[in-house]
Amino acid sequence: MPLKRLPRVDTLATYQREESWRTDMARAFDHPVLFWLTRGQGRFMINCRLRGIGPNTAIWLPRDTLFSYTLFAKPEGLVVSLDNDTNDEAGFPREPAMIKAQTVPDQIELTGTIDALNRELSTLRTGQRRAVKAHTLLLSVTLDRLLTKTPAEDSDQSADVLRKFSRVISIGHRSGKSIGEFAADLKVTPTHLTRLTREALGKPASTLVQERVIHAACEALLTTDRPVGDIASDLGFRSPTYFTRAFQAQTGQSPSDFRKLGRVG
Repeated sequence: MPLKRLPRVDTLATYQREESWRTDMARAFDHPVLFWLTRGQGRFMINCRLRGIGPNTAIWLPRDTLFSYTLFAKPEGLVVSLDNDTNDEAGFPREPAMIKAQTVPDQIELTGTIDALNRELSTLRTGQRRAVKAHTLLLSVTLDRLLTKTPAEDSDQSADVLRKFSRVISIGHRSGKSIGEFAADLKVTPTHLTRLTREALGKPASTLVQERVIHAACEALLTTDRPVGDIASDLGFRSPTYFTRAFQAQTGQSPSDFRKLGRVG
């Protein structure tokens, strides 16, 4: 998957084709992303909370948000990937949000705002940088207006623990920490943490950590030329051999084969 300059706008179909691995694996990006689903259905996991979505739903994901998704029923939509400087300047929401555009005018406004940004990004013109900033700011305003019409989500102690767990593995996946160490950081037991993730997502906490690590490995393999051993070390693996076994268990391929096939495709 080539490394592309941000910001960028993709159709949902193009974005999914360029995914480095399965979309239902937990991952997090170092830049904000906005999904705008105009057709189809699916499920999004955001910070260990699983939610169904339908048409005309926007999903805002600030950088380092743990998420995964599955879409079906012939989905269509747009995906906006922002750089962090643009996000900070424009004042986008600092927390993840799932926003339903209930009315046709709201739907037209959001689609039109994204289309205008995409047109500006597509052709080099005088004043393009300023125009991109202006369109990005307008996008943040559009989201703010939609958020005012979206009911606040309830939260409880369990949701708070899962949100914190999502945060620490999204940014701390390179540490090589065990589930016991992650649980200790959150001041809960490993058993309690795994019970929470099983109840919320049907999978143990250790699986989420492994998915996050392997997805990061996939990204590194396809977007850099770093040796496999260096990637393994950077992700906290004790040896390249151990990394290769873990990678094959998730992807069915060796790291070298994954890199080769991914770049050919």
